[in-house]
Amino acid sequence: MNEIFKDKIIIVAGGASGIGREIVRQLAINDAKIVIVDRDLENGTSLQAELEEYTVAFQQSDMTNASEVEKLFDSVFQEYGRIDYVFNSAGNFMGGEIRDTPLENWQAVIQNNIWAVYNGTHYAYQIMLIQKYGHIINFASAAGLFPVPGMGIYGSTKFAIVGLSEALRHEAKSLGIKVSTVCPTVVDTPLYDTAIYNKVNIQKALKKRSKLQTPEFAAQRVLKGVSKNRAIIHTAGSTRIGWWIYKFAPWLYDISAQRIIGMYRKNFRMVDK
Repeated sequence: MNEIFKDKIIIVAGGASGIGREIVRQLAINDAKIVIVDRDLENGTSLQAELEEYTVAFQQSDMTNASEVEKLFDSVFQEYGRIDYVFNSAGNFMGGEIRDTPLENWQAVIQNNIWAVYNGTHYAYQIMLIQKYGHIINFASAAGLFPVPGMGIYGSTKFAIVGLSEALRHEAKSLGIKVSTVCPTVVDTPLYDTAIYNKVNIQKALKKRSKLQTPEFAAQRVLKGVSKNRAIIHTAGSTRIGWWIYKFAPWLYDISAQRIIGMYRKNFRMVDK
């Protein structure tokens, strides 16, 4: 990694676990000054202790709570005088068909996946408008670039993040502020252990984890994309291919999607008896 992150003031929301945790580790060894923001007190404090030789602080906060986010961002800005990068990686996963998902689960995933990122984006942007520079990095998903059967509601929240971030990138460019959207493939993180599943055979689904991308590799790809100011940051070539097929050969994507939902129903959907 180049020197771009050295001595930069960086907030990593959702940095106590998953890709965010690995991003914190890799930024720390590149001498960035990092504030980890997460609801998870245990993992947040353990990561801070692990990186005690570096400039890493932990703040327990709920990114879905706008007033908490405002106070936290203001305190970082007051302490350091600037915020160079904000990684909005907080969120939850939800699997299952739309027909199997109760409304309260829709509300939960929308709250965690949309409002956590929207709040982080809003308050980061307000500060960066004052200082006239900065880089906001919002985490979406491959499922936010093309529809994935079996995770439609989760994907809809990620489509929202892509839409917000892409529009903001154009609005913010002439104001000196950069915006990137991260669209990872499936990565082996605790996200799937705390997920909401609706009529999904969880044991069979989680057996596939050994084939997933590692958080370390995903974090490397993310930071490389940020350093190059890429608009959309993929962590796997398969995501880029799927995105292109969806855009330029929708008929072919429709065939693939029907195969995906057929395989899901055959292998993972639990049927009422």
